Amino acid sequence: MVMVYELLEEMLDNGFPLATESNVLKEMIRPPTILRSVVNTLTGTSNVGDTLPTGQLSTIPWRRAGVKYTNNEAYFDVVEEIDLLVWDIGKLNPQKLPNLRGSLSLQAGAPKPEENPSLNIDLKIQQLAISGLKVNRLDMFGEKYKPFKGVKYITKAGKFQVRT
Repeated sequence: MVMVYELLEEMLDNGFPLATESNVLKEMIRPPTILRSVVNTLTGTSNVGDTLPTGQLSTIPWRRAGVKYTNNEAYFDVVEEIDLLVWDIGKLNPQKLPNLRGSLSLQAGAPKPEENPSLNIDLKIQQLAISGLKVNRLDMFGEKYKPFKGVKYITKAGKFQVRT
């Protein structure tokens, strides 16, 4: 409990965050150990340091002041991402149009189909997509896409439960 109070006291200065870097806080308040607690009890000292950490004197708070390196090197990880849909340009071939395939199943325990049961729908959109396909709105129109009344569109691809 005392350690939490000391950490909060060092982090805040008149209600404003002052020191929040973990390296700086470890130098200001030494982590408790059994030996340190025994020494603090015998000598009457505390875990709080007497001097400012070297990171507080630097323009970069997470790095000690006066650090010099022999090599000036920087390493970067470059990640390339490509999001694209592949589609033939020109005449539309009916065989290459995206297919809408789905399966319907009645909810378990529905006594009769006439009593407006829930329909569980699993839609799969067949299309070539390198990084996946996100469907914000899927319009269902035409007679072959109206197996139940009241459904005009579905907001996402995946599994749905529709009340008829």
